[in-house]
This record gives sequence, C-alpha cells and structure tokens, in this order.
Amino acid sequence: MRAAPARQRLGSGKVMHLGEDIMLARHGDRIAELRQDRKHDITIARLQGGRTDWVSNKLVDMTPRITDSPVARMGRLADDFKADKLSIKRDEARFLAKIGAVWGGVVVALGGGILWMTYNTANPELLQVMMTTPGF
Repeated sequence: MRAAPARQRLGSGKVMHLGEDIMLARHGDRIAELRQDRKHDITIARLQGGRTDWVSNKLVDMTPRITDSPVARMGRLADDFKADKLSIKRDEARFLAKIGAVWGGVVVALGGGILWMTYNTANPELLQVMMTTPGF
C-alpha cells in the first residue's frame, strides 16, 4: 500500500506539502525560493547562498509492496500517467502508439501482399515436385 502524500491545509485554502514543512524546519529564513517538482513528488528549495536542497513530499511507507495487487499497481500507474509523473510523457506515448499502429498496418499490408502474390503466381506442378522429391 502506498502512503498518500502528506499535506496540510492553510487558512487561505492553499495546500502545504510535507516537503515545504521539512524545508522550513531545516533552513528557516535562509530559503529564497520553494518550488514543487510534481514529476518526482519533491520540494526543491533555493537558499540565499545559492545552494539548493530537496526533500520528498511523501512519508516513507514501511509496508511491503508485495501485498499490492496487480490491479492496484496498474491503477496507480494510470494515475501517475494522467498526472504526467512518469519518465515518459503523454505526448511521447501517443506518438509511439501512432507509430506502432502505422507499423502494424504496414506489416499487415505486406503480409497480405505476399499471400496474394503466392496465391496468384504459385505453380502447382512445382509445388508437387518440391513436396514429393526428397532432397529437393
């Protein structure tokens, strides 16, 4: 089971990620800028001295992932794909699917063409000789 990202609501309705809270505890008023990396689910802080620091927005999950069902894993994978958190972007996946469909069409057309040519040009006498003569 995957741990949900820890977030707390602020008074103005803004969500504060766990990573922001940890960064404030670590560096306090030395933080120049905080930003969220949704793909990796981390908070990145740029400090006043020019250094950067990052921390995860999730608590460590101590339960083993073996208990997850394949359906639950595929559901999480689909959610991560929708949120664009995977290493492959949605546009890239669409492009690869289109290329795969075109390639599949080419393969079917070539296979059909080969079968049609074989059917129309095959010599039945030559086929009979090939099947009955040993070592041909």
